[in-house]
Amino acid sequence: MSTTTSPIATPKTPVAAVTPPDPVSADAQLTRISARFGLAFTICQLAVMIGMSIFVLPKGGTLGDTPTHWGHDVLDAETWYRAGNYAFVLAGTLLIGFLGAVHVKLRRADPSGALAAIGVGSGVLLALIWPYAAVLHDVALDVAMKGTDVRMLAGWDSIAPYSLAFSVLPRLFFIAVVVAALRLTGEAVWLQRIGIALLPVGLIATATLMFGGLFPILALSTLGYELWVGAVAWHWLRTSR
Repeated sequence: MSTTTSPIATPKTPVAAVTPPDPVSADAQLTRISARFGLAFTICQLAVMIGMSIFVLPKGGTLGDTPTHWGHDVLDAETWYRAGNYAFVLAGTLLIGFLGAVHVKLRRADPSGALAAIGVGSGVLLALIWPYAAVLHDVALDVAMKGTDVRMLAGWDSIAPYSLAFSVLPRLFFIAVVVAALRLTGEAVWLQRIGIALLPVGLIATATLMFGGLFPILALSTLGYELWVGAVAWHWLRTSR
């Protein structure tokens, strides 16, 4: 008589299904990270502008000073100017990180990619023009320290308002395409209205390249633009889910 033993059945361990990452969630997370750079840009730009107004610019020349006196004052505060210029470069280039969110949002509003191309291109120019003026001012400080006529520093102080006025030109395109995207998606009417109001003011501010007396308008338009960028970044941060 033969006996056969039946094999002992071993329970199978259920294999947990691997859920692939949701590409929509990943895209939204990256967009939110990029939007945070827009907030950081606004906060750092305002902090640097306030810091320069309090700690650096009062040490330089003032209206009514002779070019020689002005130049010596700037040279005496050389370390302060270099620190301020470096801070401006760091704060200004933060805008590059925000361009990722700009590209995503504008591409969704306009699938053709036309708005996104203009927005990113103008944003790159914005992140370059004004910060690069700080680099050129450092070069002027180096030249003055080599023993050349310090009176040239009185003239080189004008590179900041002139480059800022020049940067308003790509800024107009940047604001316009972001406003267009917001209108196409029907979002944030108040941001649309503020952006539209900034356009004629900015256009007038570009004339600072010809008439220095328009600098207060240039300064106010720049302040409004930086606050507007922060507001747009905050809006996109909240709506990118």
